[in-house]
Amino acid sequence: MSERTKPINLRQLMYIGGLLTIALYIVFLIIGWGLFPNPLSPLDHWLSDIGRYEVPADGGPVWRLIAGEWYLYTELFIPSIPNPGAIWYNLACILGGIGMFLFFSGFWQFREKNDRIFQVVNYLIMILGFIGGVFLILIGIFSEDGIFLILIDAVISYPVHHTVTLIFFLMLLIIKVLAGFWAWKMNFNRLISLYSWVIIVFDAIVVFTGNSSSLIEWISVLTSLGLLGILDIGLYFSELE
Repeated sequence: MSERTKPINLRQLMYIGGLLTIALYIVFLIIGWGLFPNPLSPLDHWLSDIGRYEVPADGGPVWRLIAGEWYLYTELFIPSIPNPGAIWYNLACILGGIGMFLFFSGFWQFREKNDRIFQVVNYLIMILGFIGGVFLILIGIFSEDGIFLILIDAVISYPVHHTVTLIFFLMLLIIKVLAGFWAWKMNFNRLISLYSWVIIVFDAIVVFTGNSSSLIEWISVLTSLGLLGILDIGLYFSELE
């Protein structure tokens, strides 16, 4: 394989990985949402609620804010019903994580760019992207109330799920800081870097508040997918120049 062929293949891998991450996550999220047995809104349900294998039988949200404190519905002695959408959302996370591995593998093609700082940033993005992919997969495996199709006590599973979720969002935050610089050095449209830096605020809120707002979590994830698509588009147009 010639040196010229390698970057082309890596670039194709980057395109495919980005598109697969976005498409698989969104499609499986929509399926999981559609199969969720209760009314669901980003205003009162976290994304992880879709991945729960059991949800409230009274049709209300999984988490209830009472007198300034959050309570899981089971703490209020509300019975449960099965959630047929759980497997789909958890697969969205697992497959999305695999797609991240493909996408961030593509950064290897830029390792020889004649800029030492850029090279360091490029390697960091690739490594953090792999770590983020691992933790997105773990989010799908360790749901709030089970380990991939195996229902277990939320007292055991929730702390694991919550921890891997916060680590994932921390990875997103750092990646976006670096990605803005990376896109700037790649001479992409400056709005791409600006977008990457502006949406950091949502990840910061998730991380530093312990993911206390469902709406902010949704916005963080969707804007992250948007950045993935924008980077793919920016890379495509850079090829045409």
